[in-house]
Amino acid sequence: MKFRKLSALAGATMLVFAACSTPPAGSVAPGGSAGAPSSAAPSADTSKGTVKFAIELPQQGSEKAASDPIINGIKLAVKQAGGGAGGYKIDIPQGSIYDDALNGAHDPQTGANNMSQIVADADTVAVIGPLNSSVALAQIPISNEGGLLQCSPANTNPDLTKGAPAAQLRKKPNNYIRVVTTDDVQGPAAAQYIIDVLKKKTVYVIDDTETFGKGVADAFDAEFVKRGGTVVKHDAAPKTTQDYVSIMTAAKAINPESIYFGGVTATGGARILLAAQQAGLGDVPYVGPDGINDGSGETKDSFLNLAAAAAKNSYSTLAGIGDFPGKAQFDTDYKAEYGIDATGYAGMGYACAQVAIDALKRAGETSPADMTALREAMRVAGTVTDVTYKTVLGDITFNADGDTSQRIVSIYSVDTAGANGKGDWKFETQVEYK
Repeated sequence: MKFRKLSALAGATMLVFAACSTPPAGSVAPGGSAGAPSSAAPSADTSKGTVKFAIELPQQGSEKAASDPIINGIKLAVKQAGGGAGGYKIDIPQGSIYDDALNGAHDPQTGANNMSQIVADADTVAVIGPLNSSVALAQIPISNEGGLLQCSPANTNPDLTKGAPAAQLRKKPNNYIRVVTTDDVQGPAAAQYIIDVLKKKTVYVIDDTETFGKGVADAFDAEFVKRGGTVVKHDAAPKTTQDYVSIMTAAKAINPESIYFGGVTATGGARILLAAQQAGLGDVPYVGPDGINDGSGETKDSFLNLAAAAAKNSYSTLAGIGDFPGKAQFDTDYKAEYGIDATGYAGMGYACAQVAIDALKRAGETSPADMTALREAMRVAGTVTDVTYKTVLGDITFNADGDTSQRIVSIYSVDTAGANGKGDWKFETQVEYK
């Protein structure tokens, strides 16, 4: 496995990624040149009527901190595209924003129920979400059967798109795409960082037993060992675990130089770190995937908010480009619109919306006879492999499985002085998988 370093520090020169193919005629970037957002919204033709974009994300507990920036990014993209495309007005009413959380954490069955409702709404031509891969596993068969274009800004489990597991999810032509790379890239990137940059040769691994958490932890394990490191132990602890202190006390006895957590804040991320500190592992680097990169210490129920001072030696990966070409303008526009800084997967939510808007533009040009025909035209337009999308993240294409051409992972550390002294994630570097 080989990674090519793209950027050493946050202040490095912004990177512009070359297109993987030549954009077809008429394929434009909603919201500004080169995919960058623009504060000046164009006027969209909406003479053909109104369609809906649905959003499906957890909106309770700690995961609300990860979902809110995505929702904001989606809405900002639609606004900056003039509120429509292909002759249609795009509406995202509150009733089209679905919550897949149950008792404060994402729930696959709730997500599946939501997707059934979304598919049943004939006016809905695209859905953006979900956040969690376990929810996506439950949803894809439903959205696929309904022929509804689905774009995820955050799903990273490889089984959603690759090999026999993915084939079992789809009985009809593909309808699912994602703008982030997969855990067989994200996990190894963390292993590389711990060994090559943090200079740690041993690691204790704990995962939350879920589709995402176990998958990314297993990928991390394999790469860490391949690079000459030692996994001293790998434990599995479901989100219902009540006593992490005894688990971390046992981990302290085997003296790891670092800790890797596979999961999200809602499934134990901050609680495990606090238990590690209590057990005497507070000075050991604690590394997790994008599931813990969900806002600053000022963001209620985020990892940094819950972990507080204990997060001083924490690092996170983000399964996507952090130093993206349109970042400066996007950050400015986002703060102007919402009065807060963009965090986590806000840019990926914006990019998913850009893809859906571009697909609607091209689908609308086919003059579909009715909403059923428009939905199918949207599915086809959004999943073709010969279109280059000029998004805020840079130029991207999708392969036949729905995976993005950007195989990039960003690394973040904690700036303890950030967010008014409550801590914030600080971009360090990013790597591209080759």
